Amino acid sequence: MKTITKYLIRFAIVASVLTIIFRFGLSYGIENKSTTVILVSAVIYSLAMFVSGWHFGKEDADYLPILDVGFRFHLTTFLVHNVISYLWFTFGFASKYENVYTVYSVLLIWTPILFFHFIF
Repeated sequence: MKTITKYLIRFAIVASVLTIIFRFGLSYGIENKSTTVILVSAVIYSLAMFVSGWHFGKEDADYLPILDVGFRFHLTTFLVHNVISYLWFTFGFASKYENVYTVYSVLLIWTPILFFHFIF
């Protein structure tokens, strides 16, 4: 499939690593009731994801000139983040203060946004 490029795969790998690091920092911060660790983890994660998406998206656009306005990267981020978050709970890595319903809430909010992005 031509829409799955080497740059999208590289982005997925980087996003997976960043998401695992984020989940670790988030769970650590929640377990230790450290707002600072939670905020720093979230800010670093969002900036790192933005920069990696920007970098690989630019490379991808040069390689495969289709106009999808980043939807494939948005979908990849959606899948990677939600699968890793769900597995984080499944394998028992989450803090005892975390609830798996948070993952479901994120899915509930993010799915219509992703669908809207697909439509437009």
